[in-house]
Amino acid sequence: MTAREHLPEVLPAPPATGSEITPVAGRASAAPELVPGRRAQSFALGAAAVVLIPLGFVVWGVRELEVGVGIAGLVGIAVATAAWLADARTPRHWGGWALLAALSAAYVNLALAPIGLVALVAVVVCPLLARVAQKRFTAPGFDLAELDVEVGFEIYRHQSARLRIERDRAVLALGRTAGGGNVDQAIALAEVSLAQPGEIIGADSWPLPGTTAVRLVKGPAVRLVAGEQQWIVNVEDPRLVAAILRRRQSAAWSQRTGPQDLGSWHALRKWATARTTTFRNAKRSQPYGVFRPLVGFSAGVLGLMLLTTLIAGGGTDPSTWLAAAAMLLIGAFFVVSWLRRRTRLGYAELQSLPPNSPPWGDLRPEAAPISGWRPWS
Repeated sequence: MTAREHLPEVLPAPPATGSEITPVAGRASAAPELVPGRRAQSFALGAAAVVLIPLGFVVWGVRELEVGVGIAGLVGIAVATAAWLADARTPRHWGGWALLAALSAAYVNLALAPIGLVALVAVVVCPLLARVAQKRFTAPGFDLAELDVEVGFEIYRHQSARLRIERDRAVLALGRTAGGGNVDQAIALAEVSLAQPGEIIGADSWPLPGTTAVRLVKGPAVRLVAGEQQWIVNVEDPRLVAAILRRRQSAAWSQRTGPQDLGSWHALRKWATARTTTFRNAKRSQPYGVFRPLVGFSAGVLGLMLLTTLIAGGGTDPSTWLAAAAMLLIGAFFVVSWLRRRTRLGYAELQSLPPNSPPWGDLRPEAAPISGWRPWS
């Protein structure tokens, strides 16, 4: 096997040479050039979900609460607010920070009636309001190309897979099929050499290295080439997607280089596959990615709130102090382990092709890598 052959682990590969083709006239984008008030409206809704509503419940009940309990509620909301602001470029996470803030408010008011019951309603309302803010912030518009915000697009109908465009990389989030083991794939935007809108003229599929193929249906699509990697995926508005990719490519940071030998690449892919396998179908399975941050942040904030209550109220019960310390340690353990896992998994997502791999299909812009591809002029 030579250095320019595809490894069996990534096969089947698309044809190395495609057919020459002439671009055809395609439909214009339906997205506006600018979404008025995108930032102001979305951040106002987000602030209401993460800060104002939870804070209102704490202030409303503070007259009936001990001073330490009221301060603890403020601390919990402050932590959620700081996390939301630090993670503002990822709107799909806003619902989680709103839930954390609402839980903090509900926890300190739980013993009060009727405010305690109303605060429990906020646990549902705040994440839903944050979802509305997310939709507003990522509403289709060509001004998204100038923002650092992560934006997601459905890549084919009736499937869970999505194309996410971040600041420095694009991700094919494949979803979790039965048994799992499908690692999301990513490309560095700094390496993008082609973002081509077009259409699929017949049912087809596009293979991905080492995992399930992307099913293609008749309709608009976008073709993306970055380094040796290539994607073709259905999207509703390929001109918008291509414009965002081209603009962000010019400002993207370079990503770290990948494994330099096949042994390291195999080890990394084996580790990543194990981390995306479900509980039910694997002997040594890992929790879903949502479990660790949910438990970690919830336990950490609850422990911090309990510790604040003890300090402000002059608590002397050793068991209560131990409980607060234990929750803080549990929260820190889960958060740190999630961050480490997420960082390495993100690194693995960029390494779908092994070192010295040949191009994934025909990368020439004037060629069609599959017979069903028609680029737009």
